[in-house]
Amino acid sequence: MTDQHKHGYLVGGEVHRAFIKPQHDKPWTAVQYAAVEVDDYEHVTDEDQQPGKKTLAVCEGCIILGTHADMKATADHLLANPSQLETNEVMGSAIIGDRYRWKNGKIPFRIHPALRDQYRVYDAIKHWHEMTPIRLEPHSAGSDYVEFVPGSGCASAVGRQGGRQEIIVGPGCTTGNLIHEIGHTVGLWHEQSRIDRDAWVEILWSNMDPRYSHNFEQHITDGIDLNYYDYGSIMHYPSNAFSRNGQPTIRPRRNGPEMGQRSGLSVGDIAAVRAICSRI
Repeated sequence: MTDQHKHGYLVGGEVHRAFIKPQHDKPWTAVQYAAVEVDDYEHVTDEDQQPGKKTLAVCEGCIILGTHADMKATADHLLANPSQLETNEVMGSAIIGDRYRWKNGKIPFRIHPALRDQYRVYDAIKHWHEMTPIRLEPHSAGSDYVEFVPGSGCASAVGRQGGRQEIIVGPGCTTGNLIHEIGHTVGLWHEQSRIDRDAWVEILWSNMDPRYSHNFEQHITDGIDLNYYDYGSIMHYPSNAFSRNGQPTIRPRRNGPEMGQRSGLSVGDIAAVRAICSRI
């Protein structure tokens, strides 16, 4: 089993350039993503139906930016109209913008009937309920909700996107992986994407599989740092993420907990979520 599959990353596909914009008053920001083909469960309503295929734009191994077609269309337009592009170097661990917040901290959810071992989802939800003010509630009405669907890896969009959005749950996704993905849905980026990352960790590019090096670029411009850098965050990459030789790709510059744990939310994670909830 590869490290990528072990940790639930969606990998493969060509790397493309895209542009994201968190709010109308923020500039467009260039990112890189992998075009990854996945099963399309949006119009599949029961376990016996066979899903079609769609290609997602996935950055950092498990963050869904949207579909490849939509990202490419936006990039083509902006590259043809470069005056619309600006630069911004602010980055962090929580997405900025009220439109990405779930109203009152409540996230309506569905579980696709074809998803096996659904206890993983319920155990992850139970952990979030025990540790934070966030509440995932069965979807009954309203257009904004998240659906847990089968897939080949683990992935989620960051924050509320509007309408139906997915958390992809592969056979190897553990309860801990799903706690991590729900963290993205709540609005958390990866910990090592913070603006102060280089003061806390060293990225060992020479040990990295070059096909996946784009996953380590500090490109998040629509975030805000919350509290201190947390090696023990469930949102942190493991030390050997995307390694080509089994050696570390991330080296801590200070003493601290092991990076990349998927046991549960850390004290820092809980504090960050409470900071988000205080702004809802």
